[in-house]
Amino acid sequence: MRYVEPGAFTAADDLWTRLSMNYTRLEQEKYWPQNVYQRERQAQKWPGDIEGRTLLSWVALARATGRAPRYVGPMLERWGDEVNASGYFGREYGDDISEQQLSGHGWMLRALAELDRYDPGAGAADRANTIVERLFLPTRGAYRAYPIDPAGREAAGEYSGTHQKRVGRWILSTDVGCFAIGMSGLVDAWERFRDDRYTALIDEMLERFLEIDLASIRAQTHATMTGCRAILKLAEARAEARGEACGDAALVAQAESRFRLYVDSALTETYANYNWFGRPQWTEPCAVVDSVMVAMDLYRLTRKPEYVEFAQLAYFNALGHGQRSNGGFGCDNCVGGDGETDLFFKTTESHWCCTMRGSEGLARVAQYQIAEVDDGLLLPFGLPGEYRSGPTHLVVRSGYPKAAEWTFENRGSQPLSIRLFVPTWVTVSGAGSPVGADRLLAVVVPAGGSAVVSGSLIESTRPVHSATTTSAPSLSGYGVRTRGPLFLADYPDGAGPICDDYLRHDMRVEGSRKAFLVPG
Repeated sequence: MRYVEPGAFTAADDLWTRLSMNYTRLEQEKYWPQNVYQRERQAQKWPGDIEGRTLLSWVALARATGRAPRYVGPMLERWGDEVNASGYFGREYGDDISEQQLSGHGWMLRALAELDRYDPGAGAADRANTIVERLFLPTRGAYRAYPIDPAGREAAGEYSGTHQKRVGRWILSTDVGCFAIGMSGLVDAWERFRDDRYTALIDEMLERFLEIDLASIRAQTHATMTGCRAILKLAEARAEARGEACGDAALVAQAESRFRLYVDSALTETYANYNWFGRPQWTEPCAVVDSVMVAMDLYRLTRKPEYVEFAQLAYFNALGHGQRSNGGFGCDNCVGGDGETDLFFKTTESHWCCTMRGSEGLARVAQYQIAEVDDGLLLPFGLPGEYRSGPTHLVVRSGYPKAAEWTFENRGSQPLSIRLFVPTWVTVSGAGSPVGADRLLAVVVPAGGSAVVSGSLIESTRPVHSATTTSAPSLSGYGVRTRGPLFLADYPDGAGPICDDYLRHDMRVEGSRKAFLVPG
């Protein structure tokens, strides 16, 4: 099982609108190359971070929509004037190691790897290798001394993390554990460029990451999810090297255990995240995006249906509510975990990070619409759009997630076998065999013909999560109203899904409050 290449599925309706709005936002003045670079030069807190996230956004959106990115060329033309004498961003710290500098360049390495997949002639490999050689490889041998004792950490940090203190060679961040974002970038660059010099350093970083008690040290949940993505990429690469079809079982289990910790103890009632374990202060769409990606990677490797259900709930509700009416993304309150029963914006827009990470989230959700399996296609989300690959041409017309209705039109010359994922909040009838424990409905679409699947969405009020009742015991009798996968809140014009907030054209923090949790 593998998800199709980016761009093979062209999204329609709501997902296409979100992609288009976000692409427009990422080409406005704030994200012009000279402004992206200039903002980082002024701050010097996260060198390489804004540049890397923005470049990754442009490439991810270009691959998902088929529209060429306007500013990649101009950004690369300025590169030499913006990096330091060693060829990377920010200060040269000598023997010291800035955790935030590694993290920021993790995004740049991911961007360069993705750029090379999109345009192998863009010179991404040389830039990536320079960053690895001169910034990352000199840190080898230091990770065994990366501080992981919770007693040495203090709860601190704002929406954008800062350097907190120096311990040995390490300049630590308030985004605890964010070196794992650097690890993720290094793994992605290794996967793309296959430079064996990276492997020993990756092994050392991974070993230290796996030793961290994430809950006790109150690690940043975004860094945790990004680290889990790196684990799963390594799991696949190591299994592939042994000729095995599935990922390395031990590494997959490590990722699963950390993902379960996140779900059990750092999840808001909208399926967004606490920014740190044990600290429900605000959400980050950055973490939501990576949680969806981890869940869908775990599904591909384990075929456990609960991972698709998680990804749907996190995408439709957490990421859906996090997108703003200008196409960007912002932070929300940790409804439930912070004791609040109302849901509201904490930031108008988090333009320095979440707007760019939302781009990849939307692009990956488009990619996750189709997976290729031995006997046909698997549709994990069932959203509308069009898939073309060789002789296969499938058009999906769908009312999901607001209605349980699908029409599959096969414009190819051969019958097409489809497996539609049917979550537990949907009942179906019509074409296909019964839904089994794997939640898959089999549908055969004749050549030049169509097939229809219809059903209904289950409406209910589910109890709040155990993590919420632990941090806010007074909410133990409250629940979340659901209609299928969509969570509802009370607006001035009546109850409606929180995913539609971006269509209300109001980004004011003070105007965003609505009743969400209700007495059970």
